[in-house]
Amino acid sequence: MTTYADLVSAYLDSPGPETLGPLRRAVRGSANFTPDLDLDEADRLLAAGAYAEAAAELQRVMPGAVFSPSAHLRMATALAGSGDERAAAREQQVARAALRSIRSTGDGSEQHPWSVLRITDEYDMLRALDKVRDRQDLVETGGRRLDRLTCSDGTVAHFDVTPFA
Repeated sequence: MTTYADLVSAYLDSPGPETLGPLRRAVRGSANFTPDLDLDEADRLLAAGAYAEAAAELQRVMPGAVFSPSAHLRMATALAGSGDERAAAREQQVARAALRSIRSTGDGSEQHPWSVLRITDEYDMLRALDKVRDRQDLVETGGRRLDRLTCSDGTVAHFDVTPFA
């Protein structure tokens, strides 16, 4: 039986659509997957310095949060705070790979929007590009549903959210 860890490792070893597709399908199919991932409790615990509790909270939202850049970065912080630098480095690697995977799906234009698993992935991508979301609109075009995010500098980024419907 293939595990989520196997699917993530397969993508890390050989990034591309042939490894990203099965990983994303497995995450979307997990019992606790939601496109509206909520990490507020983990944030609260991290802010309080409760690293072990934050790691446990992040484990609770897995596997639905697998390949969420935000979730993996928070897990890296929790693990580093608990003294497990090696595991923290692995989580940082997964977070970077998750962002690269989003970038690999398009260019953010309306014609070639980025594909994401979750809405928070959209915000992670904008942060990685040093952009600040000013406005968000849902548009339908060519049979697809796109989140159109307009940034404070006028940049517009599109994300395909058709699978959320």
